[in-house]
Amino acid sequence: MDRMTSIRLKELRKESGLTQNQLAQFLETDQSMITKLENGTRNLTVSLIDKICSLFGCTDRYLMGESDEYLPLHFAFRSNSVLAEDIQSIAAVNRIAWNLCYMNELMEEKDEISSGT
Repeated sequence: MDRMTSIRLKELRKESGLTQNQLAQFLETDQSMITKLENGTRNLTVSLIDKICSLFGCTDRYLMGESDEYLPLHFAFRSNSVLAEDIQSIAAVNRIAWNLCYMNELMEEKDEISSGT
């Protein structure tokens, strides 16, 4: 795996306050796989990329080191410990937010085409 991808994955996880075990549970894998991903000794699958991007609210281009554009949403948890339900909720909200942004971009493009600019 590309070094930048493994660095970004580890940074995203740490900045979110998640443990490797919590991320592993969300990704439906084991903690040793997360270690290997963060060390760059295992490659991400398309499915894992999709789940990771949903959880952290980033694009695949950001995760893969192809872009530096990243504006995360910040959430407050119900307690000091992050619950599995919280992680699932965060991923769902991020996916909705990204879909809304994409729809907004499409509407802006449509308006530009309609106005002839």
